[in-house]
Amino acid sequence: MLLACSLVSCKGVEITGRTEAIDEYTEAQCRLVLFSERNRYQNALGTSIWELPLEGELETSYGPYFVSRMKEFLEDIKTLNLIAKETGIVASTADMDTIRRISGEFYDGLTEADKNIMGNCTLEDVITMYNEYFLACKTAQYLVSEEDEEIADADVKVIRIQEIIVSDKATADDLLEKVNVKGANFAYYARQNSEDTEIEKTISRAEEQNARFNAAFALEQGEISGVIEQDGKFHIIKCINSYDEEATAENKVLIQNARKTEAFFKTFNGYTDEHIIRFRSEFWKNIDLSTGSDSKAENFFSLFDENVILE
Repeated sequence: MLLACSLVSCKGVEITGRTEAIDEYTEAQCRLVLFSERNRYQNALGTSIWELPLEGELETSYGPYFVSRMKEFLEDIKTLNLIAKETGIVASTADMDTIRRISGEFYDGLTEADKNIMGNCTLEDVITMYNEYFLACKTAQYLVSEEDEEIADADVKVIRIQEIIVSDKATADDLLEKVNVKGANFAYYARQNSEDTEIEKTISRAEEQNARFNAAFALEQGEISGVIEQDGKFHIIKCINSYDEEATAENKVLIQNARKTEAFFKTFNGYTDEHIIRFRSEFWKNIDLSTGSDSKAENFFSLFDENVILE
């Protein structure tokens, strides 16, 4: 909804050097978001969390790492708002009413200690950041909207099998004859002979397309395959559940989310390749997470999640 133009038809923001000429968020606007999150972590885990050492990152402890990640997060919010501007995504009157209401609730709940550590932020600062976050969420939703088509169960179906894997065709043929005797215990022969100690397996139709998978998904419940050669091994498969409904539903969600994530980053990264957002303000270098220990407000994002419906 509210899309005035497509991504491909808009020109984008003029690039100055390698980075965009943008209006950054003010120190107070950044601090109210950052310290709300600081408090959420600190209230749950204690102040010592910021001194925890890190390996494999530019920062050597978690405090500077947290500040750096929050800066990147707000840069992404700004980037998504630029995309929103290009695509015509705006907040409706009803949306703005909700944003103003939760902004008032957040601001009214701040103590003097909260306001002090949050740069003496104003109600207008809170409204601005809730609006920016709302538009970022709406834009992200738009970027994945093309991946909302229903996935057919047949394409992601999950089944459970028992399997025997051996390296010799003659051995496989002999085992196939034995497991097909009426009353034979397939799992017993698998445990005694299979080169893979994992006898029972759950597999998804979306994982692969090869002879082994095709044979497994062609089986009805209780049926046993013939000998299947795959990558130099010989397989015999028994289907013990031809449609695991619960696992299929979970698999569908995982695949849908993966597709949405891929769709989002395809467009988002394409945009950021040409529109590079970097905050240059000096105050980022001076943020000290150990100060303002009397500040406890932590509900910037939880208020949003509880009250804002993205459609």
